[in-house]
Amino acid sequence: MSEKAKKMTLAEKKEKFMEIKPYLIVLLIPIAFTLLFGGLFSPIFAQNIPIEILDMDQSATSREVIDNFYDSPTLSVKEDVSSVDEIKEKLLTGEIHGAIIIPQDFGKDLNGKKGAKAVVLMDNSNFMYGNNVMSAVNTIFETVNAGVQLKYLEAGSLVPYQAEQSVYTLNLVDRIMYNPQLGYFYYLLPGLLAIFAQQAFLAAGVPILVEEKKRLKDLPMKLSRQFIRVDLSLMVRRFMLLTGLSIISTMICLRLIIKIWGFPMEGNIFVLILFETVFLGAVTGMALVIASIFEEVAHAAQFTMFLTIPTFLSCGFAWPEYMMAPGFAAVIKAIWPLYYYVLPVKNIILKGTGLELLKPYLVGCALFAAVWIPIGLLLFGRKVKIIRELHG
Repeated sequence: MSEKAKKMTLAEKKEKFMEIKPYLIVLLIPIAFTLLFGGLFSPIFAQNIPIEILDMDQSATSREVIDNFYDSPTLSVKEDVSSVDEIKEKLLTGEIHGAIIIPQDFGKDLNGKKGAKAVVLMDNSNFMYGNNVMSAVNTIFETVNAGVQLKYLEAGSLVPYQAEQSVYTLNLVDRIMYNPQLGYFYYLLPGLLAIFAQQAFLAAGVPILVEEKKRLKDLPMKLSRQFIRVDLSLMVRRFMLLTGLSIISTMICLRLIIKIWGFPMEGNIFVLILFETVFLGAVTGMALVIASIFEEVAHAAQFTMFLTIPTFLSCGFAWPEYMMAPGFAAVIKAIWPLYYYVLPVKNIILKGTGLELLKPYLVGCALFAAVWIPIGLLLFGRKVKIIRELHG
């Protein structure tokens, strides 16, 4: 510790910390939350999802079908229930996320070519569980169905090879792209990186502007306009520093999720930096608007925290634009810039999409900044003028 730091009083140290606090927020908070949520969502495969199987048939055929489910890495099979009511209770309590009910005469109908049916119940309150349970069950039943058909054909006049060709005359080969495990990790992380950058920037930038407004309010009216005006160049430098630190923080976050959890980075990192730079310029305009509304730092901070969920859920990431109510997406894109950043982040990181295809988002974000920064400056300057007149 330097001699100068040793001589500082507690009040001076606190004041010094408050000066660098906004920069620490922008740099460190996204990293901390990336480590937290990365560790939370890092298992990219949905495995060992608990399900119950109720075998009401108790035949050799039903037993053979059930044995196939024990071989699935996606499912963790239990056979602890004796009634449908028990299954419903376990689904309600979250003890299981799915169930298969094999009815009476299942084996008889299957062997008699009468179209045997089984019932699948899924807890789709969590879509990841529901999707993975349904995918695993469909795969198993398709395999069982193909095996049964092969036996029927082989029992006739066809040799095994001809029987197999008859069963698999039409094959569908699926390839799930960009999130083949149907997990949270690939789906959420790009969106979380975007919202971390937005919220940390607002949490740091808005208090700076509110404090500047309070400083101007307390200055004597008789001072010259040159002295009391907002030091625009200083504000520009501070927000440029916040932008630079935010970009550095995002790059560190990306490096961490790639290095620790093997997250893919398919696109050009410089395209991502370009988008974040323009996006933070647009967010600066919104920070000016917010700072012009609130008089106290605490109230402004509370409002910026409140924005996290509404802006994330309405930006087109969690719920696609084409499924929104008519006109809703246009309004959101006009009043908040996250739409222009979060979707490109996902496409750059997961799909490797180039700048040429993402240019409409970049142009939209730049236009947003070009409109809202002047509006923010106008509102902020007008609010400062009104406050000074009221307190003059």
